[in-house]
Amino acid sequence: MPVIIDVALPGDSFALSGLLAEHPDIHIEIERLVPLGDQVLPFFWVSDGSDEHIEEALITQSIVESVTRLTEVDDRHLYQVTWNSNVNGLVDALMDTGGVILEGQGQSGRWELRLRFPDHERLRRFSEICTDEEISTEVKGVYNPHVPSPEERLTPVQWETLTAAHRLGYFEVPRRVTLTDLAERFDVSEQAVSQRLRRAMNALVGGLTFERPT
Repeated sequence: MPVIIDVALPGDSFALSGLLAEHPDIHIEIERLVPLGDQVLPFFWVSDGSDEHIEEALITQSIVESVTRLTEVDDRHLYQVTWNSNVNGLVDALMDTGGVILEGQGQSGRWELRLRFPDHERLRRFSEICTDEEISTEVKGVYNPHVPSPEERLTPVQWETLTAAHRLGYFEVPRRVTLTDLAERFDVSEQAVSQRLRRAMNALVGGLTFERPT
């Protein structure tokens, strides 16, 4: 059965580390990275940097065979990179285990990636390779067989309270309802409503590891 994990790792653990090192303010969003035989063709968005500097930093890396800028939206540039046989580290571990990068981001010397493996045995093998190669990975979440939806992260009571608060205008500026109004609606104390909302928001925000910061 497929298994999905969220991991965090240092910037130098992944193949685009040179871009992060040379441009610390740059932000990289990986769309998808799928090993194809002995090649890996990643697609990723880069922002907070000029296209000339980005392409120059990419093409000078020893692992990069070619770079193609596909499109530009506002200050974000979509690239496709072909890596050569020098690629190693995390990418090698993925290729050896059939792992796929579903999405991820890199910024300020750190990567956060969502990986999918065909089964737990391949995930175990991936962890062993990372340990042997001294690739530091911090597991942030494990999902089997899918990433939970926002509703699945909450209890039924939390979901009902949060959606009612949103529908009635509690999060609008100015608010159309107060905690007192919500407490009366659910026939509980204001403290109980406040705790439900805080816990619901904490659960939802905690699951947004790969949302781009604003």
